[in-house]
Amino acid sequence: MFSFFKNWLSKDHGDSRSIEDLKKDIQEESAVDVEELRNTEAEFEAADEKPASSPSNMIRTDLSLHPNWEKQLDSEKKYTLRFLQAELPEMRRGMISVTGFSMVPQKNGMTVALFFRNATDRPVRIKNIRLAIYLDDKPFARMPVNLEEMGAIPPHTSRPWEVLFPEETYLHENYSFTRWKVVMKAGNSTHVWPTTLELDPEMERRMTTRQKDRLEAMVHTLPPIPVNSIEITGFDIGWTKEDQLVVALLFRNGLEMVYDPDELQIAITDEDHDLVAQGTLNASKIKVKPGNSRPWLIVFPPSAVKKRDANLHRWHVQVRE
Repeated sequence: MFSFFKNWLSKDHGDSRSIEDLKKDIQEESAVDVEELRNTEAEFEAADEKPASSPSNMIRTDLSLHPNWEKQLDSEKKYTLRFLQAELPEMRRGMISVTGFSMVPQKNGMTVALFFRNATDRPVRIKNIRLAIYLDDKPFARMPVNLEEMGAIPPHTSRPWEVLFPEETYLHENYSFTRWKVVMKAGNSTHVWPTTLELDPEMERRMTTRQKDRLEAMVHTLPPIPVNSIEITGFDIGWTKEDQLVVALLFRNGLEMVYDPDELQIAITDEDHDLVAQGTLNASKIKVKPGNSRPWLIVFPPSAVKKRDANLHRWHVQVRE
């Protein structure tokens, strides 16, 4: 706990940094309207007393420390947190938000310190929520997190908390960036991110560790897909000695049910948009669970190949049921 203290020291001398310098660490805010929150994401309690009325629709928050933080932090640390919180912008009434103010690499992941902010008139407990680290507006790590231990955040307050993003939540290993932020995602999302990789047992036995790692990296790198959709991505292609064309496809399931097609019409075109191969696939063995991704190999016999000298530096796949 309190890894952010490392960022409160001078890198050169180990001395405490000035408060004005610490202000520069406050990052961009990510807010969610409470109307978008599901019951599994946040729980609102009855207010002990009605907060002081605001003349506008904007709320200025005060610092709220968890009881354990209240006990463990000395007066200097509390003062610094109170000062940083006071530098946060006003919030629109009816929102909850998150603002990062420290990010510290660890041996087992990345720890971020955040202000969780409540601009409603009732105490809120943030339960299961999705958080993501963005570096220069590009996603770096994503994960669901249970924040019930943080307790209820009183109305019109900001509560500091730390969250560890383990290495397995990283989407890549690029630490080069000029700015960062934490994004809170809640409510009924319009997109699904099928990051769980399913492997056919027979295919898995034939794959090397490097091939498996490549697939794992790919499912975390591809962008989310629309809810209630299936996306099929081609990721490898090549010829066999018998003039067969072998194509590797990744099936990504954004449905709420198992994707279980009977047969698929598949066509491959090359960089010149010429038809290379086409055929009908018996797809009865392709079963993809909701929110999962599954690779599959398609083998076109020579009789299904239309263009043997195709330019496959760039190629496209079209799939129809």
